[in-house]
Amino acid sequence: MIDFEFWARKNIGQEAVDYLKKNVHPLDLAFRLAEDHGIVLLNGGGFEAPDWSLRVSLANLPDEAYEEIGRGVRSIARGYRATFEASKRAEKSAQAAAR
Repeated sequence: MIDFEFWARKNIGQEAVDYLKKNVHPLDLAFRLAEDHGIVLLNGGGFEAPDWSLRVSLANLPDEAYEEIGRGVRSIARGYRATFEASKRAEKSAQAAAR
């Protein structure tokens, strides 16, 4: 199981995680992995795990698959962080324009 929320707090920051939880559906992570990286994992919420988690099989994947999964998750996280940063810049611009 990958607890993405826990991992993301440490790697992209609590503010970014708060933004994600408010603005992005937890299934988006699994869908992006599939669409962008060809990695199909299940959302952990269906297995009584946190909503922002992914279920990874440890039984039937070759070792190199786990490295690919890690790269994919990190790539998605960087995209989420970039979206969060862009939203902060847009918010500051809107506030400046309102003055």
